[in-house]
Amino acid sequence: MNAAVHAHSGWIAVSLTICIWTGFILVTRHAGAGMLTSWDITLLRFGVGALIAIFFLPRILLPPLKVIVLFSLFGGIGYAIAVYAAFRMSPAAHASVLLPGALPFLTAIIAWIWLGHKPVRQRRIALLVVFAGIVLTAADSISRGPQLTRMQILGDLLFLCGSSSWAVFTLLLGRYPVPPLAATVATTLGSAIVYLPIWWLFLPSTLGQATKSEIAVQAVYQGVLVVFVAMLLYTFSVRRLGSQTVALLMAFVPVISALAAVPLLGEPLSLLTLAGLSAVTVGAVLGVRADRGAGISA
Repeated sequence: MNAAVHAHSGWIAVSLTICIWTGFILVTRHAGAGMLTSWDITLLRFGVGALIAIFFLPRILLPPLKVIVLFSLFGGIGYAIAVYAAFRMSPAAHASVLLPGALPFLTAIIAWIWLGHKPVRQRRIALLVVFAGIVLTAADSISRGPQLTRMQILGDLLFLCGSSSWAVFTLLLGRYPVPPLAATVATTLGSAIVYLPIWWLFLPSTLGQATKSEIAVQAVYQGVLVVFVAMLLYTFSVRRLGSQTVALLMAFVPVISALAAVPLLGEPLSLLTLAGLSAVTVGAVLGVRADRGAGISA
């Protein structure tokens, strides 16, 4: 019964994470057309998140310094710098495919190379099915936009770098079983301690020129929902469901983004997107069943 309750809470956490990540892509792409620089958005992400983390600091036991450094490097600074820079170069459709869409494959590859966790046959099939769904969704999304430019290609590469960084962070969460709140506080504070002085001393900023509403939207979404709430939920779901299972479920984000575009942007669903939705759903179900059958928890 306890195992069932733990799994159920993990599913709730990962579902909420998927919703926040979907909004993250839309909100951050909107910021790319605004006044704030990518460095400023990173500042709001870690600065506001650190204020929340400080409140919880007396209530948790921080992990060893080595773990804090690793969490902050891959789950904080490395991920944020690559992704926010990429949003200024590539459209949101590319982000939805190359960030959460590529995550299960990068996580599986890195786990195989680094940890020796070779995917079982059913998981390999699940990854292939999800990959087919992502390709279908990507083909539809990218075909609607302009042709790829050199700047967009660079942005896409940065998205893949950000996804790789998050894949390593996901596996680190499985390798170091730190309580979710402690992991979130450690990652947020560690990133802020390193990044904020660098921003203040060296990085270009247009924070003083941006409107209060633009700053408020990014501060709340990036600093509260994304860097703290979503990270807390993500860490919790990894503890409950396993790192590779959660990474696989993140493949739902690009499909949900496409679904959200119907009421929000007035974009109709194409047959390619519907086929992609079906493939991702089938692949994710196969992957979760493979994990349960093999007893994978990391």
